[in-house]
Amino acid sequence: MKPLGRHDPRTAGRHQLIAVIGQGAMGRVLLGRSPDGRLVAVKMIHRHLAKNPEFRARFRLEVQASQRVTGAYTAAVMDADPDAQEPWLASVFVPGPSLREAIDQHGPMPLGGLRLLTAGLGSALLEIHRAGMIHRDLKPSNVLLAEDGPRVIDFGIARALEADLQITSTGTLVGSPAFMSPEQASGHELSTASDVFSVGAMLVMAATGESPFLGASAPQTLYNVVHNHPDTSRVPAPLRPIVDACLDKNPARRPEPRQLIDAVGAITGRSGWPAGVRQQITRDRADAERWVDSGGVLPDAPPRRTARWVAAAAVLVLLLAGTVTAVLVSHNPPPTGPLANRTLELTDEQLRLTDTCALVGNDVVGKLGQPVKPELADSSICGTKFIEQGGRQTQLTVGVGISVAGKQLSEQVAGKSMMDTTVAAGSCGRAVAVRDRPQLGVEVKVSAAEGDSCKLATDALKAVVTRLVTSPPSVNPLKQSVVRMIPCESVDQAVVVAYVGPEARPAPVDAHTCTWAGSPFTITVHTAEGKRVDLDQKYTRLLLKAGKLGDLPSARRIDPDGTCATYHLVRPTIEDRGDQIAVTAQPNGAGATETACATTESILDGVVARLRSL
Repeated sequence: MKPLGRHDPRTAGRHQLIAVIGQGAMGRVLLGRSPDGRLVAVKMIHRHLAKNPEFRARFRLEVQASQRVTGAYTAAVMDADPDAQEPWLASVFVPGPSLREAIDQHGPMPLGGLRLLTAGLGSALLEIHRAGMIHRDLKPSNVLLAEDGPRVIDFGIARALEADLQITSTGTLVGSPAFMSPEQASGHELSTASDVFSVGAMLVMAATGESPFLGASAPQTLYNVVHNHPDTSRVPAPLRPIVDACLDKNPARRPEPRQLIDAVGAITGRSGWPAGVRQQITRDRADAERWVDSGGVLPDAPPRRTARWVAAAAVLVLLLAGTVTAVLVSHNPPPTGPLANRTLELTDEQLRLTDTCALVGNDVVGKLGQPVKPELADSSICGTKFIEQGGRQTQLTVGVGISVAGKQLSEQVAGKSMMDTTVAAGSCGRAVAVRDRPQLGVEVKVSAAEGDSCKLATDALKAVVTRLVTSPPSVNPLKQSVVRMIPCESVDQAVVVAYVGPEARPAPVDAHTCTWAGSPFTITVHTAEGKRVDLDQKYTRLLLKAGKLGDLPSARRIDPDGTCATYHLVRPTIEDRGDQIAVTAQPNGAGATETACATTESILDGVVARLRSL
């Protein structure tokens, strides 16, 4: 928690506001105290949402419905004012981590924790559905782990948010793709069975630490939800049948919430959270009580100093040539937080397989604002429209395993010096390097912004690095996906030498790109998922039938200097995306232009041969 900001209200109705808990897609969440002394979590709705009359009307109806939900496993709505200038909703304060935080910090849950989680979620759905509601956005960050079981929050609120996004962001789906039901991902009418599917996906994540449907992009994740059958082999055997039933693609075949509770009751063993979760709940409760006792003043906060210099306990005095020298010892405050004493280290494979779109999700950057419809530009880069607190709209882009270069700044993140990679007015870039020669790293760019955008870029980089240090998200592509390929080993060296010359040596450019420089050509090979160029009118479509390339569509672009780039679609993934190999031949000598395109086709043939041998 942190102190209230200068613009934060001090009251919400009859509730005194004390501190800031965090921020989500709907608004800021503040710690408050009701007149009877109970602690409440007050959600203050973002101003840009409050300005939408349709949102207000939907929010009012959903608040009324939410107030009918009772039960031990929901955070009950105690009070609300949807007609206030800044609409707000107050629910019971629950000390404890979210399910997302618990898994990130403590790892997959043992069977005892899964039993408690399953029974609690089943009980929560009974109450929510009994009130005539569908949650619509069940995900790990909307489940808090209290001492005696889980608490589901934000039930019914997703429908109010949908009203605003339908106006401001055509085509946007409300919810978290990795935990949506197939019918929700397809835009169909929902029933209560949709929430049951989401529970199944959360239970797999809690048992394994990974979402069963995560893909290389949000569209790929949605495709997986609709079409792919998840691997539940790592879910404990006693719980696996009910989890598999929850994840049935047919809503009519999924269990009712009561059946979830009954299935857990048949499993022998003791239910309870792991020790690390219990300790976190105790710390969160004590932290909230200190904030209340202090009246909103940061409790136990010593003066902050960059460094404290104190004389050693025993001052060593050296009498040399009449000079007195005192030896001073530097004492720096010990680092705190999730990055304390942690260093960002990513293997080459992690750089290739990082799920960059997961790094612009609500659970990573949601405290800074609202990401809207993340889109994968390339396997290494994902961008999203981003609505900051106060309604300012920007473009937020995250890259992992890309080439980074810029001015070194004094600030460090996870043991790495931060760099300023800004290249244009109205934008800001911040990055850290994790690999030398070439210098590859993690970069966050903020563009299309009015005013200072560097604070958002810095804060977003810290949030992204925190996730990469604590629980790096990764995609799980097919074994023969180009995303898995090591680009500098993507083609036999003899094939390259035959066309580029014996002096050619592979030189990595980024996690998915390699170059070979020779006298006739500089060859570049890029293996990644991206937008299909065979559907782009700027490229010439062709069908390469020679060698091992087969009959999948390809495309070509020839630049004025004679550089030829040939793209081969290995497989479509989803919508306008696909696994692609791109080979570029840039002529370095006279006469090479005429054979540039033929050279790219031969190199492509070699890359496909290597891919099929994986």
